[in-house]
Amino acid sequence: MESNLQALKHYVYELEYSITAKDYEKAKNISRIIKDTISNVENTINNVTDCATAVYYNQINEIEFLYKPVDVKDPYKGDYLERFAKARTIDLTKALAKEGHDKFWLQHTVLNANVFGLVPVDFISDDSVKALIKMGWVRVNVDVLDFGQDNSDIRNIYSYCEQSFDNYIALVEEETNSTVVLKFAS
Repeated sequence: MESNLQALKHYVYELEYSITAKDYEKAKNISRIIKDTISNVENTINNVTDCATAVYYNQINEIEFLYKPVDVKDPYKGDYLERFAKARTIDLTKALAKEGHDKFWLQHTVLNANVFGLVPVDFISDDSVKALIKMGWVRVNVDVLDFGQDNSDIRNIYSYCEQSFDNYIALVEEETNSTVVLKFAS
């Protein structure tokens, strides 16, 4: 990362010089290089290590989802989650989105979560997306964080997620047997 930061400083200087010299073509090229360098720095930063919990992950993707918000402060109280699940199923069925929802969730096993209604936009039709939004579902970008296959103490991941993320679902991806967290993007 240090080399990327040094390169970034250099290119900012070059950009300033190019603009002062009114060499706008060179300035455009340098600005593209700066964007690429910043992207490299962001990727490096996204390879996070949390020393306190020894949790390691890589952000591998960002995917658009729809989610059904909970409308109570404590969803674990009483039979709220049971009623929520029924309402979610009714929404998905009415919107003709249940098949896409089930296709995604059959490929994953939920380990821990504080979000209870989530479906990838790519798994359902545009009409289903519109119908769910009319029913109160919300469009969100979700960061896909890969914690890998070697997670001897999964409780560290749960603890890390609970402390670090407002909305997330920790799951195992069946195909790769990797622990993945879907975290609402900031």
